[in-house]
Amino acid sequence: MSSKGVLSLVVLAIVLLSARIAAPHAAKWYANKAIADQPGIEGYVDDVSLALIRGSYTVSGISIRQAGAESPLPLFAAKDLTIGISWQKLLAGELVTQITLHQPTITALDRRGETDITQEAVLDEKTWIGLANDLSPFSVEKLTVIDGKIAFSAISANLFGGIMLNELNGEVTNLHNDAESDLLTELAFTGAVEGTSKVDIKGALNPNTQLPTFDVDVEIARVPTSMTENIIKIYAPFDIEAGEFDFAAELKSNSGKVEGYFKAGVYDLTVFSWKEDVVKDGDNPLQLFVEGISALLATLFENNNKDLVATRIPISGDLSDPSMSFTQAISGLFYNAFVQAYQLKVEDVITFEPTQQSEDNDES
Repeated sequence: MSSKGVLSLVVLAIVLLSARIAAPHAAKWYANKAIADQPGIEGYVDDVSLALIRGSYTVSGISIRQAGAESPLPLFAAKDLTIGISWQKLLAGELVTQITLHQPTITALDRRGETDITQEAVLDEKTWIGLANDLSPFSVEKLTVIDGKIAFSAISANLFGGIMLNELNGEVTNLHNDAESDLLTELAFTGAVEGTSKVDIKGALNPNTQLPTFDVDVEIARVPTSMTENIIKIYAPFDIEAGEFDFAAELKSNSGKVEGYFKAGVYDLTVFSWKEDVVKDGDNPLQLFVEGISALLATLFENNNKDLVATRIPISGDLSDPSMSFTQAISGLFYNAFVQAYQLKVEDVITFEPTQQSEDNDES
């Protein structure tokens, strides 16, 4: 080989090596730009690493929060986000990618008595789907979550309450398809409340419609009230000293019109405890009166066979302001206490049926 040919190979090698060194920095710049370009959010990534042979890259140290938010807590954070080509689909002639999130955390905070300043873009799933599509060079086929967390906190006066869904694992599939059907993107997750109480979430949605279109089932089993003590104090005028919560819900939304129900109950409920409320807590007389009445009602509405206080509440109307009947909630308490105890499981009675409105939105 001539000296000129050798020189050409050396130059080519230097160019390729330089490109390989520069590529992660360029990818990091692009990832930060993709976050900055989404409305309503801001944030950063710490690092980007490439695996060219596997056809993937990993974004590390992700932190995203609401634009202009005073709270230092991010809305979303993740240890790693890996985006790679789906080789199985590629062999079938389709070029799509798969995203895997390692240890993602979603954080929500409610400051009671203060105006909600959450921007609409933050609540719009299109913001987050748009960000995922921007970070991926091709359409996203599947999103996998490994060891995720969802943390909810509430602050009222000097009281802080929080609860966490952790050990969250699951998949969202068919993200890349066009709107060929009314429900095309499927999801299935399992998790635990504070690492102990099982959670199951499954359903489907259509991210292409202008108004929310989804069909979701949720079951949460046996959450000890000790985990929710401060949350209950913030949102209810009484304390719950002992018991275990169960929850089940079926909800469907067809272009923003919601229908479904939720069932909630407490096993072995104890509302009033003289030792806890008077001796230890030092509750004021009005608080003691409210808790005493609550304890009496809890005893009245408890199903003696199951030691369960529960109700079933239908939900319908516009998703932004759904209707829930207080009368039906009370009748549900009577039914559980005196007719038959509720099975706090999903009933599989709510099915998604497309409407003309949904079809029109798909076409728009």
